[in-house]
Amino acid sequence: MTLTTHQQTVLKHIREFQQKRGYSPSLADLALAFGVRSKNAVAKVVNVLAREKQIEKDPKGRIKILERKVIHESAPLTLPLFGPISAGFAAPVEEQAEETISLDQYLIRDKASTFLLRVKGDSMIDAGIHEGDLVLVERGAVPRLEEIVVGVLDGEFTLKTLKRENGQYFFQAENKAYPKMLPREELQVAGVVRGVIRKY
Repeated sequence: MTLTTHQQTVLKHIREFQQKRGYSPSLADLALAFGVRSKNAVAKVVNVLAREKQIEKDPKGRIKILERKVIHESAPLTLPLFGPISAGFAAPVEEQAEETISLDQYLIRDKASTFLLRVKGDSMIDAGIHEGDLVLVERGAVPRLEEIVVGVLDGEFTLKTLKRENGQYFFQAENKAYPKMLPREELQVAGVVRGVIRKY
């Protein structure tokens, strides 16, 4: 059996995750990385990879560490920084770049814990996050109230603002058309949003 493109992408992600972290991703990690709402979807892919002898599982069902391969990281993207430029009335702008800036250093705090998610839906438009945008997420960061987070609500992932009211934590959309999201059983934070990328 030939692996599909998606199965090959999942296998590559598992290998890179193991090489960077030293341990294997969980189903929740994989679901978060590929932007799916349910862990069952990635479980099916993992089972196919195991059946095709691309990966192995330990007695507890966890993915075993694969044979290590060297991954060559590309050089960081560095660009000249001009400005500032007025967003109000027109004003002169410096023609000489004041400095150069690495986008990696500017956007990413912890590269090993950072990943991108593509946004679907309009629930965060009042926070300036639109459908099709990429959000930069830091996994494992300690969340603060009023931060935009990747949350897990009763087993499903969502992009919302973390709130607390009367001692209870909940997720709130940044769009008045959506109600606040209270957990029936479980509320967790899988990552904190550190930036938004939009291509025009």
